[in-house]
Amino acid sequence: MLAVGLATSATVSGCSKPDEGPQSAEATSEQDAKGSEQASNYDLKVALRNVINEVESEYKEYDIKAGIAVADSAGVVQAGVPGEEPTWSTVKVPIAIAALRDGASPDLVDLAIKESDNDAAYALWSHVQWNEGDASSALKDLLDDYGSTGELEEPFGYSRWLLKDQAVFGSHLPCIPEAEYVYDAMDEIVEWQDNGLDKLPNTRAKGGWGLSEEDNGYTHRQVGVRDAGSDGSIGLAIEATMPGESAEMAIPALNVLAAGVDRSVTEALDAGALTPVKECEPKSTASASATASATATVSSSASTRDTATSSATRTSTQRFGS
Repeated sequence: MLAVGLATSATVSGCSKPDEGPQSAEATSEQDAKGSEQASNYDLKVALRNVINEVESEYKEYDIKAGIAVADSAGVVQAGVPGEEPTWSTVKVPIAIAALRDGASPDLVDLAIKESDNDAAYALWSHVQWNEGDASSALKDLLDDYGSTGELEEPFGYSRWLLKDQAVFGSHLPCIPEAEYVYDAMDEIVEWQDNGLDKLPNTRAKGGWGLSEEDNGYTHRQVGVRDAGSDGSIGLAIEATMPGESAEMAIPALNVLAAGVDRSVTEALDAGALTPVKECEPKSTASASATASATATVSSSASTRDTATSSATRTSTQRFGS
């Protein structure tokens, strides 16, 4: 009887452990549900709108208007003014990338990006024009490859590149093969231009500013990317626009705007409301890969070449930013 009692006791004791499994799973499920609810409850657009209101209220006497765009793998969220003003020197980012594709000097890129030198940027534009025959079309193709669009014309500082499209392009910067040198240069902006997004942790950006001859409006804007580590990257674009006589308030307003964006993006990432871009494949490469895949059935030699091309393509989509 003692043996039976011990056996029974052991059996009961042994059955008590598995009972904790479902409870643990239930607790985990509840935590996951809370996490999902938190993500669904976080409204990034409202958060960005609040940042816009904060900046425009603080600088109301200067008639400053602000705009923000944040892009992840799911799309882009935009608040405030859309960024219809001239791109100014932010357009130097795709110009530099396109020029490096055609073998331009990295020294010119350093000048154009780190110091925002206009002569260097024009030399890069001319390099693309010489090699491609049409710099504007080459740049539009580059943007289109990574889900962006813009009207990039000469004089390129007056090009049209909306904030939402800048943010989308920014989110892909760390995995555009030819962009690595430009990406690094954006983290070494000269001190007197080191403001706004560029001062934020884990963020690099290129600014552009100028006074419009058409309406005397002054705009300071930035295109950038926030490194989310192994998770990927988030594209950012901001601007503050105002009457020309208020131009001296542009950088203070931009700094407040950038700090608000950083806060909102951090909260959105923590809540799971943003999904960073981790890999990207240009449309042209994807199309070429699809064509190569279809052709691969023609012969084994073609299949071998396609395999090599596919391998190279996969390598080109890997992020270099973290």
